[in-house]
Amino acid sequence: MSVVLAKTGISLVCILLLVVVLSQRKRLSGWLENKSVRVSLISGWVLFRLIPFIAVYLIANITPTSDVLGFWDEGSKASMGQVVYRDFWSPYSPLYAYFLGIWLKIWYSPKMIVLTMAVMDGVALWISWHFFRPFQSRGAFLFKALMYLILPGSLVLCIVGAQEDVWMWLFVVLAYLVRERTVRVEWYAVILGIGLLMTKAIFVLILVPLFLIEKQKIRFLIPMVIIGILSLGILYPLVGLEFMQPMDEAKVLRAPNILSIINPWFFDGIGVGEKFWNWVGLVTSVGLATLAAFRLQHADFRIMLSRVWVVLYATMMVIQQSAYSNYIFLFLIPLVFYIIDWTSSKQVILLLIFNILCVVHPSYWWRLGMPRYLSPSDITATQDSLIDYLVQVSIIILTGYFVWLAFPKKGVADGANQ
Repeated sequence: MSVVLAKTGISLVCILLLVVVLSQRKRLSGWLENKSVRVSLISGWVLFRLIPFIAVYLIANITPTSDVLGFWDEGSKASMGQVVYRDFWSPYSPLYAYFLGIWLKIWYSPKMIVLTMAVMDGVALWISWHFFRPFQSRGAFLFKALMYLILPGSLVLCIVGAQEDVWMWLFVVLAYLVRERTVRVEWYAVILGIGLLMTKAIFVLILVPLFLIEKQKIRFLIPMVIIGILSLGILYPLVGLEFMQPMDEAKVLRAPNILSIINPWFFDGIGVGEKFWNWVGLVTSVGLATLAAFRLQHADFRIMLSRVWVVLYATMMVIQQSAYSNYIFLFLIPLVFYIIDWTSSKQVILLLIFNILCVVHPSYWWRLGMPRYLSPSDITATQDSLIDYLVQVSIIILTGYFVWLAFPKKGVADGANQ
């Protein structure tokens, strides 16, 4: 449980620092209004990403664990020219391992995987500035950037967990910014297609609402079809149907999700683990996201994407059987920069609690042996199982709350939260 205690300790320190920073919100926002965005973001990244990395992995010389070992296995083999899906297993899109392999050419160590994640997180934050700047002042954005950098859901999951989920947000925002500058829907589609090849299969879910509200559907679709055909034309002769390995992730049962907390109350009689529930999860999350997109089809794209992204992936986190609470890192940027009202004590407090629970629970659950509760008596069998179950319920309730905040309400004017 040392990792659980470490994550809990770091999270609590982050929360204490956040409370101090939040108490000076107006003063800090005003002071940051006249500061260089580039210098401020680089300084924040150095302070809350690079220095923690150096402290943990170079000074303390701690060896990366957990998901990093899986990423290292993929990236190291890709760097040696092995073929993904054929020579090594991967739950990610085909280019993911090779991108990591490029970084490993610089420093052949699992620690380089963590540094890569930190760099990509910084890039995502920088691109987000260009995305949000039309309706957020410099001071407001930089204050939220500081909050994001300190939040356990980004700091711990990036530096300790080395999660890559923020890459998906990076690619979709980059695609939009390129479209905005070039006025070419084809480049927008190409970058989205590359994003799908670089990240993971669930990236395709956001393409559904984006396609349905797209006015130039044919010009949007053709580049993606071409990229898909070229990818299959390369992969199939090399690996056959093994390129479908990422789909196997849907078979992996994780927690917390709605099924995991209601299963014991039905005495394991709802068929947890069956494909039927995967389809229910997909239809629900994509359906809600699509409804949100249509309600916002006449709004600014930035507003639409921020809300739809949180609705889609937060819902997926608690409905899809294979998802787990690390996925908070996937939607944390739009949640922090647009959805949360930083003047609302209620929203801020719940966000902080949500961050701690999402960061700590995966490690706690895994070290308990990934329990699956089959009856109510299983929940109270031990103190640890009761704590685990209550944390799962809390995460699901809080996720529902933030989905409700993000979901567009009829007849309610939308504006940027300051």
